[in-house]
Amino acid sequence: MFIKTFKTSKTELVIMLIGILCFIATLWYIITSASYGKTRNTSAVPSEKTEHFLTNARTADDRVKFLAQFGWEVEPDPLDVREVVIPAEFDELYSGYNDIQKKLGFDLEKYKGCRVKKWEYAVTNYPDGVRNVKATILIRDGMVIGGDISAGGGEQFIHSLRLMPSKRGGSVSAGDRN
Repeated sequence: MFIKTFKTSKTELVIMLIGILCFIATLWYIITSASYGKTRNTSAVPSEKTEHFLTNARTADDRVKFLAQFGWEVEPDPLDVREVVIPAEFDELYSGYNDIQKKLGFDLEKYKGCRVKKWEYAVTNYPDGVRNVKATILIRDGMVIGGDISAGGGEQFIHSLRLMPSKRGGSVSAGDRN
């Protein structure tokens, strides 16, 4: 049997332990950042093919920019902000709403039972002068997890954030209109 011994001071031992802890912390950061990036789309340009777009919504400016990337102009001050709970079980209505989210690459199934912030903004550029149109975004931990464009009153509808109806007749497709 062969035994090797070495002698170190307390200072050297502390420095070695700090180095090991820094190494472990760096690995943890890399691993969690990589898995976080897989669940959140964070590139800056929306695309029909890739479903990647800006989803950061920590500030008021971030939320307005998020909506602007789909062509929506909104009043900078929200109409309403409230905390809501995504239902633990989806009924037919909420399943339909989640289908709208899936068209944009979101899926609220992951957030069943979670508390999220719901921000509503007045849309100022909806085609053909349709009034009382709102953009709604759902936010958890500073990231957008869903949203829609909707109107109440005489022009009731709800559709994906991506769907910008064209002016004069080219409106929302039947699959997005509820």
